[in-house]
Amino acid sequence: MRLGSSGPLSGRAAARGRVALGAFARRSDDRRLERTIGGRAGLRIVFGALAWRFDPAGAEGFTGALQFELLGMDGRRRSWMVEVGATAARSRPGTAPDAALVVKLGLADFARLVAGDLDPGKALLMGRLDVEGDVNVALRLGPMFGLQRAL
Repeated sequence: MRLGSSGPLSGRAAARGRVALGAFARRSDDRRLERTIGGRAGLRIVFGALAWRFDPAGAEGFTGALQFELLGMDGRRRSWMVEVGATAARSRPGTAPDAALVVKLGLADFARLVAGDLDPGKALLMGRLDVEGDVNVALRLGPMFGLQRAL
């Protein structure tokens, strides 16, 4: 899914959306986050927003696939991929066998990470986040997708 922007209003709307998601994540427990964001529609919105926020300058020339493996409290794994091109990114459910980076974490932790309510470095040290593949790509995720911090 690739969403386009249409000028400065879309930037303000995106910023308001990030603030609202952060506030929601801070006052929600894991079950509520999973119910709200963990369904197909919620993940489509979140990954669509990531693709929309893609900044080619932050990618520093990286093109390729990113794989996200999100584990729910119910034991179900939700796999999503983001294809990064030179000027745009696209997201969709499914796996990328040739992914440059695989990011594995719990579904609620993913929601908190995207909302800016979970520090990826702390999550990595606490064993709540695992990355496999190109560490340099992991370090670019923040700048690449307009996240507060990189992994």
